Amino acid sequence: MMTQDAFEHWRALVNPGEHDPQGSVGFPLGSTPDESFANMMAYLRDAAAKLDRPPPPPSFEPANLRNIAAFREAVVIEQEVRKGAEGNPTVVARADLLRRDVWDRWRAGQGLAPIDTPLSEAIGKLADVADRQLHLMESGGHLVTQRAITPPAARSTALEAFDAPRPVASSSRPDTSASSAPLFSVLEDEYVAIREGAGAVKGTISTIRTRVQVFKDLMGDRPLDCYVPMDLQQYVNELQYLPLEYNREGVDHEKLRALGARTAVDINKRDHSWETLGIKTMQDGYVQVVKAVISTATGLHRLRDPFAGYKIRWPDDAKPSVKRETLDHGKLNVVFGLGVKSGYLDDAMMGPLCLLSTRRIGILPYIRGCDIDVKHGVDIIRVNGIVYDEARKIYKVVPYKTGDSLRFFVLHDLFRRCGFVDWARAQGEGFIFRMLQNCKDPADAASKRMNRLMKLGGAAGMNIEVAHSLRHGGKDVLIEEEIPSDTARLQMGHQPSDDHSGYGARVELNRKQCRQLAHFELPAEIDWSMFDGLDFDAMAKQPRKMGRPKRTPD
Repeated sequence: MMTQDAFEHWRALVNPGEHDPQGSVGFPLGSTPDESFANMMAYLRDAAAKLDRPPPPPSFEPANLRNIAAFREAVVIEQEVRKGAEGNPTVVARADLLRRDVWDRWRAGQGLAPIDTPLSEAIGKLADVADRQLHLMESGGHLVTQRAITPPAARSTALEAFDAPRPVASSSRPDTSASSAPLFSVLEDEYVAIREGAGAVKGTISTIRTRVQVFKDLMGDRPLDCYVPMDLQQYVNELQYLPLEYNREGVDHEKLRALGARTAVDINKRDHSWETLGIKTMQDGYVQVVKAVISTATGLHRLRDPFAGYKIRWPDDAKPSVKRETLDHGKLNVVFGLGVKSGYLDDAMMGPLCLLSTRRIGILPYIRGCDIDVKHGVDIIRVNGIVYDEARKIYKVVPYKTGDSLRFFVLHDLFRRCGFVDWARAQGEGFIFRMLQNCKDPADAASKRMNRLMKLGGAAGMNIEVAHSLRHGGKDVLIEEEIPSDTARLQMGHQPSDDHSGYGARVELNRKQCRQLAHFELPAEIDWSMFDGLDFDAMAKQPRKMGRPKRTPD
């Protein structure tokens, strides 16, 4: 640490005056070495932030002030670059861009057009100012931080600094041994603990863990301040080759997991052996969870987001997202028939209920008998965000997406005609799909079982014709039956299209809308009579057979 005598000597060198407390260094000197160091660091951080988001070209101002301002920004860049691993990673990684930005803005202030010639050919008028500033700062001695800062080997002018070879990104990576920031894996554990405390189910936690592990495998488990912006881009560049089956069931899933993400990516990059992730999965799944961990860490600790402000360049060759398609009514008729023949209530009724209600399949397993009511002369269902499991004497959180999805929705009168409504209401506080409640994740189990039925019924699968397609199909039915769009949006649990409709009254289906939704004409291609006369009580009690069916001897 600099002694007080050395500090006073340095203060005399930079010549602070009564009306100029910062002298020649560009920041207030303070009365002690610690105070002066804190002011200097604040000045450098502020300068780096300005360079990261540069203002538009300045309007007319005195030429000497413009020259000094341009030089000061240039000096900040070069000082950070000279520090190597100790330099600000954002400044170091983007040094060339920042240098060019300072140069272009200085020329704009002089009324000169941008050119590609080196800075050394036109910035000579700043050399004397640059040399004097560097001399004062270096001859006075560098203030010592908590981490050792290696002084430059020799003083150079601003021209020499600009013309010096540019360090590559790898040489400017921060030194992990000198960092006091937590490892990314530690921040991951904190994020997972928060999500678990907030009620995230095991499936969600498992997905978080596996996706974060891919980031650590590809980019390393480092202290947070030892990542640089280019790491995020490099992660995306590598992620585009991650096999789809690495974190999804498939023929090669176990083999890929045994290889590890790093090896799997390298092989797929070379041989193109496996189908890769879609761009949407990369954006909303793998990259988003990394950002979520970092966002939580910056809130819990005094840490800086190493990727803040960096705009990802998504790979041009990444697989485009697959668009889901609705099933044609002929396939739906087959799927519904398979569900009825299965003898299980969820297989038989989940499909038509999802289609005609247009609600997400994940919310339907939580319907209880007491949730069914009559409004405006038609049957409706209200699902609360938290429901009480009468059998287990516990409360359960319903996996709803938004508050709008908890608005009541209308049951088509088909369900009353076939006897389902009367049976369901008789269940009282009990769940209608009681066997699904024996699963760890009822919503996930319902979706998987419906996907299996749809596959057996001829659906394309591959995330194209899947359980969620039923909801899209239900919307198409409403469109075909000329149900108004606002009515359809409320039935689906979406926000109204007109913000004005939310004022003065609760946003809910009115009498006319309820009756439209309960009595529209059903698609003729589906044999709806298959639901008549079903023994719903026996189907609800039917336990699932576990494991694969036994093979019969030849």
